Amino acid sequence: MDVSTVATMITPDVLQSVGDMLQLAIMSCDQPPKALAREIGYSVDSIYSAMKNIRPIPIKARQKLAGVNVIAAAAVALEATGFKRLFGYQKVDRHIQSMILRLRTSDKETGRLLDEMPVMLLDKNSQDDLSNEEIQWLTNAAYRIADLANGHINLIMELEVKYKLGITGYLQGNKKSPAA
Repeated sequence: MDVSTVATMITPDVLQSVGDMLQLAIMSCDQPPKALAREIGYSVDSIYSAMKNIRPIPIKARQKLAGVNVIAAAAVALEATGFKRLFGYQKVDRHIQSMILRLRTSDKETGRLLDEMPVMLLDKNSQDDLSNEEIQWLTNAAYRIADLANGHINLIMELEVKYKLGITGYLQGNKKSPAA
């Protein structure tokens, strides 16, 4: 299977609106918007305006809002960076088992690409050292890696929303890993 087929095979569509992601985050946090606004120290109007894409998330509210859950954190990151393919919320079957199967398939394909990469990049230190085919192959592999990272982020979102594992606090450095 060629790399361009792999790059498009399991790449799901994503929500690209910060407002839509904020709405999902707030619906998933088991708190009414008024209570959330009070908790993060901002007006309900500022939250609703961000949810409607009327104005951006207040800069000083970003870290507190990101602490609500992983979906809110991804919305904040999406707004700050514009990286839709990395932080976007995938419009796919959100059952945990389906997400894991999708990631396993994607992991296998990306793993094959990563296995080939060290040999291809041997003694090549810049783009000038690569052929056009190698540049295309490497570009497609990098896109695939970014899509895989998005899949992992979305699985973390779903695990946090469904099972309330405290992953958000861990990602912010406020909690230690249970494995540590």
